[in-house]
Amino acid sequence: MFKGKARSITISLLAAYTVLMLYFLYFGFDRTSHIDNAGYMYNFIPSEIPLYSPIGKDLHIWFFNFANFAAFIPYGIFIPLLFRSSFLRFISIFCISILVLEAIQMVTHLGSFDIDDVLTNTLGAAVGFCAQKLVAGSKDTVKGMSKVFTIAILLSIGTIVLVEGMNHFFKDASKVEAGREIGLHELTLKEGSVSWDANLTSFEVAHQKVEPKINLYSRENPRTNTFTLQLDGKYLKISGYSAIPDDVSHGASAITFILDGKEIDTSSYAVNGAERSNENYFETDIRGAKELTVKIINVDENPNTNVLLWDVTLTEIKN
Repeated sequence: MFKGKARSITISLLAAYTVLMLYFLYFGFDRTSHIDNAGYMYNFIPSEIPLYSPIGKDLHIWFFNFANFAAFIPYGIFIPLLFRSSFLRFISIFCISILVLEAIQMVTHLGSFDIDDVLTNTLGAAVGFCAQKLVAGSKDTVKGMSKVFTIAILLSIGTIVLVEGMNHFFKDASKVEAGREIGLHELTLKEGSVSWDANLTSFEVAHQKVEPKINLYSRENPRTNTFTLQLDGKYLKISGYSAIPDDVSHGASAITFILDGKEIDTSSYAVNGAERSNENYFETDIRGAKELTVKIINVDENPNTNVLLWDVTLTEIKN
């Protein structure tokens, strides 16, 4: 247990860290600009714990998922050193706190309630708790805390390896065979509205001509648009392309895919004068999903859309 000056300093630093965490949870990453009335985003059924090594992965997504784990390790280390508690009591209070924070994110439209995030956060806190428990003797010294953080790093690596192995095992056990591909425009529209370009008009992206083959999200769609399509658990994955075409000189956009209330992917786009971005290819696993919501936001004064989607297909699960 920390006492005296070490206790006072630790409480102050942990309080400041908590304020910073709350900022990122509710206001960071430009969350307030994406508030709308499209409904609550949530995921109450665990799918997998998104922890894995960065090798061969998208580093941006990997870092976001790893931060969801690592950012909560300090709570597991320092709270038991400030307030005496058993592992069961600590982890129970921690889980309740995270559940409340996730629920607030959902009801304020500043994020989603994601049970996978809750599990990831809790693993981080558990690693921190175990790290400080495994160090015998005084921990309110530089040497003592160095030992705690060293053990926390080793436990984190072991946890990531174990979780990644478990994820691979369950994915292999649930593998399904791919069937035919169909265009996104062929699906039944459940909510909202969307227009597809009937003539598949060509355009340029980064000075390269693009000729859509299957479908093209119409330039006549409104600046901000949300629509929901019926999936009924029939599909394996969704894939396609997106970009802001060259004839848009200034603008910023974002495309978010939401499966059964859970945000699974958000891609952001921005152009400024001569600075151009290449087309973006995306591919996402959608097994078991009942409905897909696509939310497209353009942050500028243009009344119509800037960003385009094309050749978006869904792969059926073969019966």
